[in-house]
Amino acid sequence: MRITRLSIPLITAILMLLNSCSEPASTIGSVQLSITLRNVGELSKSSSINLQSLFIEMSKGINIIHDTIPLNGNSEVLVTQNYVDMSEGDWTLIVESRDQLDEVIHADSTEFTVIADQTVDVSLSLVSKYSMLIANFLNIADNVSRCELVVGDFIVADTTFTPRDELDFNLSLEYDYLTVGGPYTIRLNAYGEYEEVEYLFYTGDTTITVMAGIDQSYEVDLEWVGPFGALRGELFIEVTIGATGSITLNGNFPLPGDVIRDIDGNLYRTVQIGEQVWMAENLKVTHYRDSTSITYVSSDNDWRYLTSEAYCLYEVGTYGALYNGYAVADSRNIAPLGWHVPSDAEWKVLEMYLGMSQSDADGHGDRGTNEGSKLAGNPALWNDGSLENDPEFASSGFNALPGGYRSDGTGNYYSPHVSGRFWSTPEGGEASAFCREMLYDRSTINRESNNPKHGFAVRCVKD
Repeated sequence: MRITRLSIPLITAILMLLNSCSEPASTIGSVQLSITLRNVGELSKSSSINLQSLFIEMSKGINIIHDTIPLNGNSEVLVTQNYVDMSEGDWTLIVESRDQLDEVIHADSTEFTVIADQTVDVSLSLVSKYSMLIANFLNIADNVSRCELVVGDFIVADTTFTPRDELDFNLSLEYDYLTVGGPYTIRLNAYGEYEEVEYLFYTGDTTITVMAGIDQSYEVDLEWVGPFGALRGELFIEVTIGATGSITLNGNFPLPGDVIRDIDGNLYRTVQIGEQVWMAENLKVTHYRDSTSITYVSSDNDWRYLTSEAYCLYEVGTYGALYNGYAVADSRNIAPLGWHVPSDAEWKVLEMYLGMSQSDADGHGDRGTNEGSKLAGNPALWNDGSLENDPEFASSGFNALPGGYRSDGTGNYYSPHVSGRFWSTPEGGEASAFCREMLYDRSTINRESNNPKHGFAVRCVKD
């Protein structure tokens, strides 16, 4: 975690008594006050606080000397002032820097004694009343393209960038002029584009109090509020607040509970349907859970003669990968940790939750009424037909897609935009397994047993 520390500016006042030592101790002396103002408001940022003046007050009883020195926006100046007729005795010195609104930025005070024919060194440490807030968005989620930092009701930092999903991509937003005190509400908003419309994807806030010289830690929950269908990535937030010393706001925002990651780092939306939680996208992993590679086969002729595990790609960006039954049954496991390829019985639980009767669920061929339409999604990918014209099309959030399949007989790809086929796990030591198929021209779900040479899509269900 990065902590920003405030550079504490130093004002050194050197008071030198200039009058002759032959005068009695009660005589009036002449005092020169030299003030060096360095790095005022330097808060590890590119710009400095716009200082306009330095205010000096020296008092001894009812004797008060006021002086205002113009700084004209400089943060590092050398000022030399001469003050005469300062009598011997104890004095109080107050020094303040002020901004363009005549607000006090830094302040300190001390006491010194004027003694005939002696030089007195007086040091003051002036601390800015402002802190700096840096919001560092780490591991920006897929499709996030704009981030805001909001203090109270005001957007104080806003940046637009190219969406990226690399794990080492960082983005920082900075804001100074946070006054010591509070409370303040700090909000972080992350926006992204989905189907050519900008949406607020993530938002989170916390209440802070800036305390001089004290480190404080806060935890912030970042909530996903984006539209359904937009891919939710992993978003970590680290917020640093620097004040006198440092005040730190820490946030750790792990992968949202409704998104999972496979061993390759691919992210998948999920959906809860009844008591089950399913992947809402087709699996596209290329390694087993133990990190060994799944065999990739592109040749149609090679595919048709396979008797061992393999996968292939038709349009991976849209439909994920197609796996043969040997890969699905492989003990090295193609499912992400905490998930598994569903059994035939688990498919039946899903179908019956959507309205299918037990007798229909146990049957073969086309079964049910409109459960296939409920499971399907993205009508633009399907050929026009009864499936997408059903009024409950896509109502479950399962989002089954028409990625077709790869044939066991020819090794060719068949039926893109026409059908989507999904494996279940083989049971009872059999090599074949039941699959589920949705077709564009019917709203039902087909259930049939297939040999493991076919290439079908895979949806996983949570353990």
